[in-house]
Amino acid sequence: MTASQRVKTSCHPLRLAQIAGSIIALLACSSAAPAAQQQVDVKLVLATDVSRSIDDDEARLEREGTAEAFLSPDVIKAIQNGALGKIAVALLDFSSPDDNKIVIDWQIVHDRASAAALAGLIRNAPRTPGRRTSISSALELGSLLLETSEKDIMATRRIIDVSGDGPNNDGNPMREVHDKIIAQGIVVNGLPVMDDNGNGYFPDLDKYYAACVAGGRGSFVVPVHSFRDFGLAMRHKLILEISRDETPTRQAQNSASISGLLYRVAAQPSAGQEPQVMRPGNNEFSKECDIAGGFFGGGFGRF
Repeated sequence: MTASQRVKTSCHPLRLAQIAGSIIALLACSSAAPAAQQQVDVKLVLATDVSRSIDDDEARLEREGTAEAFLSPDVIKAIQNGALGKIAVALLDFSSPDDNKIVIDWQIVHDRASAAALAGLIRNAPRTPGRRTSISSALELGSLLLETSEKDIMATRRIIDVSGDGPNNDGNPMREVHDKIIAQGIVVNGLPVMDDNGNGYFPDLDKYYAACVAGGRGSFVVPVHSFRDFGLAMRHKLILEISRDETPTRQAQNSASISGLLYRVAAQPSAGQEPQVMRPGNNEFSKECDIAGGFFGGGFGRF
């Protein structure tokens, strides 16, 4: 059992500050000899929405899609082409702040074998029960994971990926948290899922993610229009952020604009439907990033 799992198991429910204190205490009190600090190209936190609008089949498609993405030869090549040829990955499930859980602690990925090991962990990780949708608390916990691991794992780039099917409707104000995270030099990318057959379908969620979620140098949003396309979108996103290829967003700036700084462009050619890349920027959601809905007062909404 990992340190993060012991924190979740023994102290549930915990607020963010309590989680931080517990993690720091565990690290400080460990009697084991400290391991040598590892240097990686990217530290990546994958934050997955497990609110009530995500059913078990949709959650399984997200897990399978993420696992398959890490097994892609193109993703492994992107990792190995980095200056150090390795990245660190952690996975958390988010919904309401008290329900958030670190599902997979930091794993170093540098070749096919280590990618396959991570894929196996992702596939076998059960979904965490959840209620509402607190993207703000996902960013808070993600930044905590990045900060508390600094003495063990260092990287020049730190990224939080947020995937979900609804806007922020719980936890601390989204704009306040977003700006604080970006000011720490953390990049936030997004995979909004807009499946009109899903329970939590929210029109224009891609624009919401562009205005309220994504941010930082080279950040972007990859919309997903069906849970079955989640793996393809995740693969394109991983290639772009691991390789630090900003060509798609630069091409978007030079092509067509939507609502000021919002742009779309195909990520990379593929045999199937091409995932799109959106550049973050202001739009109709910019002034209000906290949207009512979801689980409230014992009832259930869409997200």
